[in-house]
Amino acid sequence: MILPTKYIPAHDSVLGRAAALLPLRHDNPTVSELWSSYREGHPDASFDTFIDALTLLFMIGLVTIDRGLLRWEA
Repeated sequence: MILPTKYIPAHDSVLGRAAALLPLRHDNPTVSELWSSYREGHPDASFDTFIDALTLLFMIGLVTIDRGLLRWEA
C-alpha cells in the first residue's frame, strides 16, 4: 500500500519506507549500497518494498540514476 491506512502503519507503507531512505542520502551510492544501508536499520524489509520506495522517489523526481549511481535532487 502506498499510503498508510487504519490497518497499515506509516512505516510499512511505501511512502513511509521512501521517507526512511531520505536520511541515507550520501555521496551518490549505488542501489546495492543504499540497500545495505537501509537493511541495517530495517532488517524486516524485503528488497521488493525497498525498490517500491526507491521507485516512488524516482517518480516524484527526488532521485535519478546516472551510470549506476543514484543522484539525489534537492
